Amino acid sequence: MRLDHPSVRRDGASIEITYDGERIPALAGETVAAALAAHGVAAYRHTRDGGRRGLYCGMGACFECLVTVDGKVSQRACLTKVAEGQVVRSQPPAGTTADPLAPLVPTPQGVAPEERTPDLLVLGAGPAGLAAAEAAARRGAEVVVLDERPQSGGQYFKPLAPSHRADRPTDRQFRAGRALVDAARLAGATIVQEATVWGAHAHDEVVAVVAGRETVYRPRRLVIASGAYERPAPFAGWTLPGVMTTGAGQTLARAYRVAPGRRVVIAGNGPLNLQLACELVEGGVTVAAVLESAPRPSPAQWRALWTAVRSAPGLIGDGARYLLRLRRAGVPVLWSHGVVAAEGAERLAHVRYAPLGADGAPRLAESVALPADALCLGYGFIPSTEIARALGCAHRLVDRHLGYLATETAEDGATSLPGVFAVGDGVDLGGSKVAQARGTLAGIAAATQLGFADSDPEQGRRARTDLRRAEGFQAALWSIYRAPPPRLDAVPDEAMLCRCEEVTFGQVRAEIAAGHDSLAALKRNTRLGMGRCQGRYCAATAALLLEQATGRPRAADQYLAPRLPAKPTPAGAFAFEKPEWGGHQRAITPNLARPLEDGPLPDQEAEILIVGGGVVGACLAYYLTQAGRDVLVVERGDTNLQASGANAGSLHVQLLSFDFGAKAEAGGGPAAATLALGPRSIALWRDLERACGVDFELAVTGGLMVADSPAGMDFLRAKAALERRYGVENAIIDAAELRRLAPALSHKLVGAEYAPQEGKINPLRATYAVLEQARRQGARFLRGVNVTGIAVAPAVEGGGWRVETPRCRIRAKRIINASGPWARETGRLVGIDVPVHSAPLQMIVTEPAPKLVSQLVAHADRHLSLKQAVTGGLIIGGAWTAVFDPARRFNTVSRSSIEGNLWVARHVLPQIAGLHVVRAWAAMNINIDGAPIIGPVPGLPGFFNTVTSNGYTLAPVVARMTADLLLDGRTDIDPTPFLLDRFR
Repeated sequence: MRLDHPSVRRDGASIEITYDGERIPALAGETVAAALAAHGVAAYRHTRDGGRRGLYCGMGACFECLVTVDGKVSQRACLTKVAEGQVVRSQPPAGTTADPLAPLVPTPQGVAPEERTPDLLVLGAGPAGLAAAEAAARRGAEVVVLDERPQSGGQYFKPLAPSHRADRPTDRQFRAGRALVDAARLAGATIVQEATVWGAHAHDEVVAVVAGRETVYRPRRLVIASGAYERPAPFAGWTLPGVMTTGAGQTLARAYRVAPGRRVVIAGNGPLNLQLACELVEGGVTVAAVLESAPRPSPAQWRALWTAVRSAPGLIGDGARYLLRLRRAGVPVLWSHGVVAAEGAERLAHVRYAPLGADGAPRLAESVALPADALCLGYGFIPSTEIARALGCAHRLVDRHLGYLATETAEDGATSLPGVFAVGDGVDLGGSKVAQARGTLAGIAAATQLGFADSDPEQGRRARTDLRRAEGFQAALWSIYRAPPPRLDAVPDEAMLCRCEEVTFGQVRAEIAAGHDSLAALKRNTRLGMGRCQGRYCAATAALLLEQATGRPRAADQYLAPRLPAKPTPAGAFAFEKPEWGGHQRAITPNLARPLEDGPLPDQEAEILIVGGGVVGACLAYYLTQAGRDVLVVERGDTNLQASGANAGSLHVQLLSFDFGAKAEAGGGPAAATLALGPRSIALWRDLERACGVDFELAVTGGLMVADSPAGMDFLRAKAALERRYGVENAIIDAAELRRLAPALSHKLVGAEYAPQEGKINPLRATYAVLEQARRQGARFLRGVNVTGIAVAPAVEGGGWRVETPRCRIRAKRIINASGPWARETGRLVGIDVPVHSAPLQMIVTEPAPKLVSQLVAHADRHLSLKQAVTGGLIIGGAWTAVFDPARRFNTVSRSSIEGNLWVARHVLPQIAGLHVVRAWAAMNINIDGAPIIGPVPGLPGFFNTVTSNGYTLAPVVARMTADLLLDGRTDIDPTPFLLDRFR
């Protein structure tokens, strides 16, 4: 349904697109979502469980409205403009020769991305960003503004799309937005639309995709004005097509003159919902009800009302007019009411609502169902702090509604990082007037720091006056519209918590009850926050749910770690060839732990103490408790959250390319000695899967190490011959056989080594399952326990070991050092050197794709590990180096490694160019000499080491061998090549 307005006319040419084969009329200049909504289409992408999703946020943050456009997958219908003859599909291509994934962007040219060096870079063209750009440019700075949307103005101004024209602005909001855009341009700022920001590696290294190409901006100063997105308000059925945010409904109505539905219910908290209701009524839409969760304003709030009237009489007047218009139109405005369920089969059919008590609990016995084909939800906002957090700006928790992280700034937007400013609702919530005032102050401050004279001091004084007035109004408005707290306990188990990964409230509650009571543990156990929206629509809800379940207050450093890209970005844009190197690049081994618990514990005793709660520690605990031994595992952070929990899950049998030949550590001998362990360990993984009764997603699919030259094939033949001497099954195959096994791989490849015993496993499932089985067998686990001292206990105390930690003392007969990258640190406590080095590595995962490759894929001459997960995402790695940030005790990704890794991956699997990167993350790997270190330590009776490179594959076998050596003094595999004394 299209909306008419006496001052607005359709200006775009009438064109036609097809959607799933149906011909759809459209207007040039509008988005795919607008054209589909005008035609009554609500269902867009398909979910893994066979459901459908529709337009939700309307601003490109939720990734629910994804469609395939002319073969290009995952195009956001809310941002993608229509074109004559466009073919739009709700399903992705099959990834076959007949139906391939079309490249999303042109192939990068040159050896490196283009770089630009403005004085000031502004991220976001809403009120704050435009004001900052105008103020800095007016003072002489060269300013570039990057904005993701097709038009400037942001979520607040929502300018009219090119599909329509108005000879003059139709209201004050349109008029103010146009004036601010014009002022920024007139001052000299360059505004770049439809620019997707990958993220910022430093204040002078901001990466974006502009016109399909990676562009690196190196500004002297950076202003982040990334805005906010509407906070989730979950209930049963909130993922149905037809349920969307108020912002999405308003974008359709104001920017594209399209109704979100024919019969609409609007629910939430705040006057924005009243504005949308009036705009829809004026366009001829039936608004069935407006549900406001706050109580009706009363005379008792006269102070707040008076402050609001005095601070912004125009806005208060608008609110009064909205209420009067709705009353005249017969639209009920129900105060202290909220939605409890959205009902329907393939799309919304009914909205069920109920009155709310003062504590926020819905009175379900009084619930009412209203027929509706659209439900618009506006319950407030959450700042988009992703880029500021990735940079390392300081943040604090704001406990309002669901709670959110706010960037700590000075009045002028200066953050804790020199050269970085953050302003607007992307910092903290204050509304458009606060955003605009702070943007002006940030622009002036940035220009001043750059040495430009303040040519208009009065502008800054006005901005400070405006800021004080706007902050007073906003505080008064929140007081008037103070809603009861969200009642997550009233949300049923079947309701979805994580929309992207389809994780329900019931699943999350069960995991918390099982002891997985941190956001990081929930993420690893359920995939919560791993989808395309990257936790925007679930993290705050899950954090509050955790607080309410555990009683442990939320903290800023316990939120999900920031990941780049800030939003899914075309993989093909970032592919640039990089030089190769040998093996792993070593780095320092910092303490990365962020313990959830730090209070005192009773002193502990155990027969066997395992130091380290990763996959090796879990397997040790399993085998030792299976033998009836008393086992205590201590971990200074939380179990499975460091090297093991960030693992990509490859099960290697053949040597990696840098473990053979000239690149190999110690000449390759230690790595070769390890070859016999791989097949045994994978067999043990299968045994563990059966014993735990949990699907590890373990698949022995075979491994391919591909070559693209005769020299590469010669290398593979020599490597394969060595591996066969150690019992590894393999075969050298030619290009024809390679294409038969993996038809999606590049036809430029000339052959491969095929190792049928290789495969993959889900480390997020497997480690936790083994931990839980060990616990059931009697193992005890203590987290947040950092071992700081180890000493031999005197004979009069029965011998063994005394262990010191900040939380308790521990007595143990035997100790196993299973500290992974930190094994050297633990060894020093008993006076030995365990020559283990850390190697921060990074991995990349794409969005879900059609089946492209079954095998584990590596390259003979390049660093590459590539496989496709059960969820469909391609996991790309291969020991590309990450970066340790000492200020944050945090490993982070390197742009150079991202570019090089994606170049190799696209070279091997060309259809990667048709996918988006969803996230990249850094992990801590272990670097020794190519072989594990296991077994007892001469001169230290009762002290054992168990640490290994290639740790996930080999964890069961090295744990089994250590357990045998500890229990029986022998093992059926000769441990000699793996003992510590080989380094003497």
